[in-house]
Amino acid sequence: MNAILGLFFHLVGGFASGSFYLPYKKVRGWSWESYWITGGLFSWLIVPFIAAWITVPGFMDIIKNTDGATLFWTYILGVLWG
Repeated sequence: MNAILGLFFHLVGGFASGSFYLPYKKVRGWSWESYWITGGLFSWLIVPFIAAWITVPGFMDIIKNTDGATLFWTYILGVLWG
């Protein structure tokens, strides 16, 4: 069963990765920096937050109860990684 679930998640990830650039056909008049940062904001900040909120029970409580230093270092290391 875990193998099927893994294949499903791989399929969803492949679809998301492949369809990421579809909206860019509609914004050809924009400079590349504008649609890059718009896509980045959605794919790095907005969608992961919404996905975690939907799929992780008590997500907001976990974030609220997490120490500020932990959140700070998580953010900084995420920025450095990305």
